[in-house]
Amino acid sequence: LRQLEMDEDERAIATKRDKLQSQLMKGIPELIVNGDIHNRLAGNLHVSIPGVPNSAVIARVRHKLAISTGSACTSGVEEPSHVLTAMGLSDDAVEGSLRIGLGKFTTDEDIGKASEMLIAEVKAIRELLFN
Repeated sequence: LRQLEMDEDERAIATKRDKLQSQLMKGIPELIVNGDIHNRLAGNLHVSIPGVPNSAVIARVRHKLAISTGSACTSGVEEPSHVLTAMGLSDDAVEGSLRIGLGKFTTDEDIGKASEMLIAEVKAIRELLFN
């Protein structure tokens, strides 16, 4: 059954990922999308927000969003991502990196709420850090 649905599901998930990416880029203009924007997993949006520690964002939204600071294969590792470092990202961008997960049951409403929440939290963190 999964084989029958997979292509359609992956296209729908990728569309939602791209919508979330677009909304985040409008609200956080310095946001960097990490990796190849054409060849990536449909349910994965990996971004960096320079100047905003990912730990601060995670602390504020971890119970509300499927979000983490690194890849699933390095879960629990406290070191900077060797992959992001190898990609040439600055230390600031690596420190501000976030991995956001989307899935088959993610709705457009979820996308809107997630983008609003992340944009608001980034602004709040910046106010705390720079004021």
